[in-house]
Amino acid sequence: MEPAERFAAALLEVEARLDWEALGRVYCSEGGADFFGPEDREALRDAGLRVAAKLGDALLGLPRGGSRRSLYVGAALAELAPMLFEVVVRGREVVAVNLHGEEARMLDGALAEVGTALDLALPRIETRPLAEQRDFDHVWIVSVLNDPETFPALHDELYGRQGAELATGRGDAEREREAARKLLADALESLATPAIVTTTDEELPLVAGVLRERGLVHRASKTAILSPIVGDPIRMLSVSAAT
Repeated sequence: MEPAERFAAALLEVEARLDWEALGRVYCSEGGADFFGPEDREALRDAGLRVAAKLGDALLGLPRGGSRRSLYVGAALAELAPMLFEVVVRGREVVAVNLHGEEARMLDGALAEVGTALDLALPRIETRPLAEQRDFDHVWIVSVLNDPETFPALHDELYGRQGAELATGRGDAEREREAARKLLADALESLATPAIVTTTDEELPLVAGVLRERGLVHRASKTAILSPIVGDPIRMLSVSAAT
């Protein structure tokens, strides 16, 4: 099979092994069993494929002698297609990190089963601290720092929702900004330039601040592409050492 065919087979096989009703309840406490209906799963796959294609093109611009390793922070359903594309089509190594939880457990189990069934070294969902991860030329951090459960105050701030109807009205903005800065510092600590950093427009100011602290400069892609599920605008940043 060609790499593209192996990628398609792996993606479909992983999807087939997931308990979509249980995943829906993770994402939506009320009516969650119907959150990922057939049309929703197709839309999720299509959005993931669009992101994977754009990311795959961006990664081709990295030097061949680079680390060829990617770190996915908060790896979950939305990251499934780009992670598999990197591994199966681009031949890269992917380290996928998330917190302990039902979604991480289900995804990890499905990836393990499909990797064995198709004889592919698919990524696994790890729960090791970010500080233990090393040497990447691509870091993915998408819809993490604006997550309404983990960073409720930052969610309101980054989306400009303070005092609005959709605001969470919870959290401590100063504490969460410091937690977000530490998370980014850990994720970007061993970034091997030149590199790609994939993030959202909302999270970009925070990411840019930590890159500047490390003496790195970035150039954002001119166009954005919407993330699966959440629909945040994603950009790929070309990162290099300041001259």
